[in-house]
Amino acid sequence: MITTTKDLSRACQEARAAGAVGIDTEFVWSRTYYPTLGVVQMGYPDKKPALIDALAIDDWTPFAKLMADTKTVKILHDAQQDLTILKRACGASPKNIFDTQRCAGFVGLSATISLRDLLKSMMKIRLEKTETQSDWLARPLTDAQLVYAADDVAHSTELMERIFEKADATERREWILNEMEYYEQESLYEESDPDVEMPRVRGSGALTHQQRNVLRCLGAWREHSARHRNLPRNFILSDDAIVSLTKRLPDCAQSIRPMKGLTEKTLERNRSKIWAAIERGIGGDLPDLPNGNARTACCDDGYEARVDFALAYIKGTCMAAKVDPALIGNRSEITSLVLGAPDLNPQNHRILRGWRAEFCGLGLLELLSGKGSLSIDPSSKLPRQAD
Repeated sequence: MITTTKDLSRACQEARAAGAVGIDTEFVWSRTYYPTLGVVQMGYPDKKPALIDALAIDDWTPFAKLMADTKTVKILHDAQQDLTILKRACGASPKNIFDTQRCAGFVGLSATISLRDLLKSMMKIRLEKTETQSDWLARPLTDAQLVYAADDVAHSTELMERIFEKADATERREWILNEMEYYEQESLYEESDPDVEMPRVRGSGALTHQQRNVLRCLGAWREHSARHRNLPRNFILSDDAIVSLTKRLPDCAQSIRPMKGLTEKTLERNRSKIWAAIERGIGGDLPDLPNGNARTACCDDGYEARVDFALAYIKGTCMAAKVDPALIGNRSEITSLVLGAPDLNPQNHRILRGWRAEFCGLGLLELLSGKGSLSIDPSSKLPRQAD
């Protein structure tokens, strides 16, 4: 276990000298807003991993330099969450990322495949997943935990090479490299503004316009407080309490009473803040939600049929090429493209940029513009574009 910044610096230098390193994290996320990092694993091409004791490291500067190094490939599986946690720990924006899960979608596998299934499929290696519920903050770690953590990165560089080999056979390496640029977007690692989001509150049901505004304000206050105190949202104010306050509005701060999910102690600490949020919601001084009414404003009776048509074309094209359709976009993205066709700005639709445009995006735009047709290929039995 690496427990000093000096040893961390040496490990990161080895990774940069190798040009590629597997990275994974183990964390606990139960009584905090942010995950608490316990262990960071680094896997080298020689399959001898290093384990970093995150609780012992005060200065993450060497790791930050590694993450920001454009010449060293950082290999992760299902990278987004790990990268967000590591960005918070070391402060550096990640560069040159290879996500083995997402890249699997380019070589005939699912883009949501587990690491265990991917290693089994591509390398005939079986991982034991016995420590998924371990306490990664307890010290010392058990031998089983150490083996489990090391196994997750031991084969990272070889797995990346295997994926590239399969991608090269179908000339998709450039597609993968283009897709991996996604993880270099600064916006991925920035916290959203709760004021311009509709909070997810269980049991809120149908709401009036005013109740909706109050719900938004209570949710935004809860989110800010949870981040500031690093506590789970429901430790600040439960969904049940938000619903009760929203649907049975108090007329003043003193009329707010303890209830399910709002204890006397919590209420006394936050009474004025809760009331301020309610007053703000009643006043309606809120920014507009992004694209709140964009879909309903421009929908026509046939748009759902066009969406289904677009999805059929995408699925047929992907299945014929052994590309996971999930890589192209979700139904919401496809709907947005359908509603805007044919006058679209490619900057607003990733399906019309990069490898997606080449693969199916521009073809889909032609179909939506009335050019060509969609038919069934008699040999593959899949939808395909016809002249």
